[in-house]
Amino acid sequence: MKRRRIRHRIEHTRNKHSRAVFRDETIIIRLARNLSHTQEQEHIQTLLRRMTQRVLKADKLHCIDPFSPLLNGNQSLTVTLPTGRRYHIALKPGGATRVERHSSGWVITVGPLLRRPGFHRLLWKLLSDAETPHTIALVKEINERTLGVRVKDVRLKFAGSQWGSCSPRCTIMINAALLCMPPEILQYIIVHELAHVRFQNHSHAFWREVERAMPTYREAKKRLLGYRLPPLAS
Repeated sequence: MKRRRIRHRIEHTRNKHSRAVFRDETIIIRLARNLSHTQEQEHIQTLLRRMTQRVLKADKLHCIDPFSPLLNGNQSLTVTLPTGRRYHIALKPGGATRVERHSSGWVITVGPLLRRPGFHRLLWKLLSDAETPHTIALVKEINERTLGVRVKDVRLKFAGSQWGSCSPRCTIMINAALLCMPPEILQYIIVHELAHVRFQNHSHAFWREVERAMPTYREAKKRLLGYRLPPLAS
């Protein structure tokens, strides 16, 4: 199999430390200030090798992006969730971006100023807003059936780097991408964050709490490793 070739470019910055990011199918190496030529070459080689390995590893994972057909030019799409709920999205051009809600989904008028990242965020927000009541009810049902912790609020939104979170004030965030994944993985993340209400760490006590609420969590956790979050389209 032919190995994927990944573009890269070098940027000189005034930052204290060198770092690499992957954006627009390109590895961007941002060099720290005041490096000698030899140091620059060492940083470039090290960061390029590490980021290339990370990108190639991510390529093997299943990317959760139900909206890719719309981002790639399709004018309509029906998103079907594992729960069976469906949302139909239709696009049409217009002078300004606006959204019309219908019983089956949305009609989005796409204005000339709407760029791909903003369009991608809008799609995730529409799905998140529609599914928030169902997610709140699911978190409540799982919590009452298992751990019974105090939860102040539940938020559903797309996040690019984490599947979920629990704030010190007991607000739980669930990544909207989980809506498109197997139900047991969504349940695992919910249980994981509920357990964080009691333990703001990943101690042995935390994992015992997770296992008490979901004895099969290890299988769901392992399945989660086969997925990755999509970057917002650029």
